[in-house]
Amino acid sequence: MQILFLSPNQVRLVCLPLPAGLASVVASVPSEHEVRVLDFMFMEDPLAEVDRAVAEFRPDLVAISVRNIDNQDSRQPEVYFPQVKELVDRLKELGPAPVILGGAGFSVAPREFMDYTGADFGMVGEAEEFFVRFLQAFPEREWEKVPNLIWLRDGGLRENPAARIRRLEELPRPALEYFSPRAYEETPGSAGQPGVIPVQSRRGCPMRCIYCTTPQLEGPATRAWAPEQVASWLASWHEQWGLRRFYFVDNIFNCPPEYGRRLCRAIAALRLPLEWVCLINPAFPDPDLFELIRTAGGTMVQVGNESGSELVLTGLGKGFGLQKVERTLKLLKKADLPFTCFLLLGGPGETRQTVEESVAFLEGYEPKMVNLKAGIRIHPGLPLHRLALAEGVVKAEDNLLWPRFYLAPAIREWIWDYLAEVTARHPNWIV
Repeated sequence: MQILFLSPNQVRLVCLPLPAGLASVVASVPSEHEVRVLDFMFMEDPLAEVDRAVAEFRPDLVAISVRNIDNQDSRQPEVYFPQVKELVDRLKELGPAPVILGGAGFSVAPREFMDYTGADFGMVGEAEEFFVRFLQAFPEREWEKVPNLIWLRDGGLRENPAARIRRLEELPRPALEYFSPRAYEETPGSAGQPGVIPVQSRRGCPMRCIYCTTPQLEGPATRAWAPEQVASWLASWHEQWGLRRFYFVDNIFNCPPEYGRRLCRAIAALRLPLEWVCLINPAFPDPDLFELIRTAGGTMVQVGNESGSELVLTGLGKGFGLQKVERTLKLLKKADLPFTCFLLLGGPGETRQTVEESVAFLEGYEPKMVNLKAGIRIHPGLPLHRLALAEGVVKAEDNLLWPRFYLAPAIREWIWDYLAEVTARHPNWIV
């Protein structure tokens, strides 16, 4: 088969995200298939490039990776999926090749995405192993045998049972060669910072935050590549393209802590001039790990604290309290490891007092940056969705492909003026 992969994302918020997930799927395609990849990020006229590729390559299948649904901004929401529908419509005009959608953005609302775009197939959640199964089923159209597949049948949608990849270490290294890794590292995003190359060492999240889709997409159990295997990727990418700035997209780099320590030691053993950033969860403060991150080239950690209020942390289902947040930040300062923080404002129980508590709390620790968000995106099937239904924030028939946000009534009238005051005091705090 001839397979055309498309990455339509052109969003450059904070930094330019190289499509690492798609790179992993492309790497998994067996060699008997011919592959072509179009990454829209650096294209001036993507649709013209698609027209040209379909005419020249004549694909038997077109696979589209959907990374983002919207900008997660409750005040000025911007949606990206109409571009995907436009792309699907264009492909159907150009030829008979069926279209399959996948990616994190698609997977949070697959049925809604299928209805809206008119795509032929969708792959929900992890795709590497199951996309190969889809290719195997293609000649005989045995779609029932493909886990994670959703497809059109008899005028409706049929969705197969979900499955997870058990042994990540058996997957091939992500195929960055199909993209432009040097351009991603050299091109600054909206924050004006140098680019980074995304790396994933683990999947799954044991936490139960009421708004987060990660456990739904990756499962609650942590699965991992061998630390030495991940370090070897960094070494090979450094050797091939000179890449040296990386971002670990693992939902929790410090869970389990012993894995994080092994990975740091494996990176340090490379003795290469690498710099990297990761996301840590205050539920697992570990002074040894924080020291190892710094000595292994970690230049910054992002702390997923979300609030500085005990009441709000409980309401968000974070799985840790303010004491753990305090311990984490103190240990990071002791390790001389720079950190950024998040404030996700407007969740259940949020009031003016809790907002001001959160701001005052972080002011005492002087993070390098604080990312401020007011309003929490509601995704279908999550605890926050059920709460929003019970409170009448959304209705059961609402299509949550279109962004809806939970914003506590007690802060709606004044939060934006207040955040303007906060960012005026702290230029490194961004909304």
